[in-house]
Amino acid sequence: MTKLMATENCDVRHPFVCMYEADSNVLLVKENKSWEEALEHCRNLSNSGFRYDLVSIQPGDEHEDAMSKAMEADTEEVWTGLRFLGDEWLWMNGESTMYSDLSQCPMQEQRCGALSKNTSSLETRDCSERKNFLCYRFIF
Repeated sequence: MTKLMATENCDVRHPFVCMYEADSNVLLVKENKSWEEALEHCRNLSNSGFRYDLVSIQPGDEHEDAMSKAMEADTEEVWTGLRFLGDEWLWMNGESTMYSDLSQCPMQEQRCGALSKNTSSLETRDCSERKNFLCYRFIF
């Protein structure tokens, strides 16, 4: 059977498949959003047995995978799922962070975490800044 390309009216609906890199569950979104808008965007991507959230990373391979995606961003930093809540830094997946160099008492406006392309480190930033961001895909 031969497959041919054809033009159709843009209103015609067809099934589609999204392709992801097989070795990575990290998705770079090249849209500038505040931290909360980025969180909402990732969570709204959830479908077909997969959920998305802002990326939660720990030192090591996870950090390296996130950095390789961040290097493709249009902004110098990308939002991660790191947030200062109560009196500690937490990832949106509920894990405690293993990064010891984060401020234990950040200024009120510096309570969201971004991954820096220049320093390869997590930086505390004003949650209203607009940046590209990393979403993480997982099965639920």
